[in-house]
Amino acid sequence: MARITSVNMRGTRRTTLVVALASAMFLSAMAGSADGKQVIGGGRLGESGVIVNSVEGDGVSAPPSTPALSYLIADFETGEVLAAKNPHKKLPPASTLKTLTALTLMSRINMDKRYKASWREASTIGNKVGMWKNRTYTVRDIWYGLMLGSGNDAGVALATMSGGIKKTSALMLAKARSIQAYDTIPKSPHGLDTPGQVSSAYDLALIARAAMKEKNFRKIVATKTYVFPKSGPRNVDRKIRNLNKLIFTYPGVIGVKTGYTTKGRNTYIGIAERDGRTIIITFMHLRYGRDALAKKLFDWGFEAVGKVETVGELV
Repeated sequence: MARITSVNMRGTRRTTLVVALASAMFLSAMAGSADGKQVIGGGRLGESGVIVNSVEGDGVSAPPSTPALSYLIADFETGEVLAAKNPHKKLPPASTLKTLTALTLMSRINMDKRYKASWREASTIGNKVGMWKNRTYTVRDIWYGLMLGSGNDAGVALATMSGGIKKTSALMLAKARSIQAYDTIPKSPHGLDTPGQVSSAYDLALIARAAMKEKNFRKIVATKTYVFPKSGPRNVDRKIRNLNKLIFTYPGVIGVKTGYTTKGRNTYIGIAERDGRTIIITFMHLRYGRDALAKKLFDWGFEAVGKVETVGELV
């Protein structure tokens, strides 16, 4: 399916053909829900609760039960959604939003560029990798700090290089809209709880699928450890481990991002490969048991792919 992959933020003229194509794509990607609203991804994705088609006779069990408020399981390559729960429910994304930051900014900033940190990074709240005032870091270091260590200070640095938090949020919103992630409203580069900042299990899958087209992104999110330089008040080289623990414990995992905030609870985007198949899972607002649920969703996805009738698609 053809798609527009970016939104021009510099005022370049858009032709009538592009606008017409965008409109046609938007309509073709939507289907009516039971209440008459149009739903991106079509099929049954506008329904509430668990959405899965009958698996009787296919030797496939029902999807795992979970208190997570939403989830999605899909074939990463084809985009076919195998099962979901409230996939378009808008919820705080926590640090999974950093995947949108990467999708938006990674191609805009040279990896070898050097950046001198300021008080903005050092005073950032929440999880940090230790960027310190007047110390210089490469953009490459900062990306590893953001995606492996989930450093909120790294997010602030990338936003500062891109014109500030407000401009970066606008760029992120435009990028989300360009891939039809219409449930997503970014307000920060790091995902800390911010009024009005939301995404959905469906959108997180769209965002990760688009981000995985970038070679540097794929390499970074699949990395297990990285030495982050000049960290903290002691100015030490700090070894950071990927917070996506399934990189270490679940065979075939190649990314992507964990998240946790007070309002967002546990959130997750994961991609795994097995026997020629690739499954993507997302879930949001889980109080505890993130890794255990991720394993169950992956297991079910590999069991069901190619057997169950799909319930929608990732556009």
